[in-house]
Amino acid sequence: MKIISFMAIKGGVGKTTMAFQLAKYAQKKGNKVLLIDLDSQKSLTDTFVQEHIDFSDVKSIVDLLNNPNVGLIQTNVEQGIDIIPSNNTLDLITDVLITKANKELLLFMWFVKNTIKLNELYDYIIIDLPPAWNLLTKNGVAVSDLIVSPMEPSRFGYDSHQKVLDSINNFRNELTDPMTGKSYVVADLLFLGNRVKHNTSSSREFVEQISKFSDLLGIVPEKELVNAAMLEKKSIFDLPDSDKLKRTQYEFIDSLSTIFDKVLKG
Repeated sequence: MKIISFMAIKGGVGKTTMAFQLAKYAQKKGNKVLLIDLDSQKSLTDTFVQEHIDFSDVKSIVDLLNNPNVGLIQTNVEQGIDIIPSNNTLDLITDVLITKANKELLLFMWFVKNTIKLNELYDYIIIDLPPAWNLLTKNGVAVSDLIVSPMEPSRFGYDSHQKVLDSINNFRNELTDPMTGKSYVVADLLFLGNRVKHNTSSSREFVEQISKFSDLLGIVPEKELVNAAMLEKKSIFDLPDSDKLKRTQYEFIDSLSTIFDKVLKG
């Protein structure tokens, strides 16, 4: 079992889109996936809302954080994919969680209590983190094996590289076991250039800058194909089976497959 989190310190960079598409890619490869939505905007959860599934009567991430002893509370949404959904009260419980002991380790404690079952059930756990550095994000970072941080072509997008690095490194130093001195934060961190346009100076400058990063996972160009797939709540990897695509779209799907293979196997 590998735990992969998608993290950004601002919204709109494709964090949830990448989490969803990675889950669908892993599913297509025959893997079993658990999604955890730690974002109060619950975009990942809403992607799986259907006529017979609206998550109104199931336990959510709020129940887990309030009580790490709650046990397994996932909801099956597709063959090979389960989710622990978010809900509208997630932001409201932060003031309550801040008073709890080990407040950054609530999700970690749940994982410890359920590790054996989770290992039996899933190949990958994919977590969608909030677009901010807060208590919820810290809970997700503390359990992750790998953190993928999308960046987009903008001045803030470039600056976010160092801000994410600093936030996680500081947290790594803060969250240590008092007995051993070892940090609970063990995740590798990789950055993903996302929504990069081929015909703008800002994108060209952005690519030139991030290509120097040793922790760069890859670069994903801007494609309407992704937006269209997300509107239909579909995987782009299913599109070649059903639609007539242009050569450049096939090339895009192949390049994203290569990036996702690195995430799953790395």
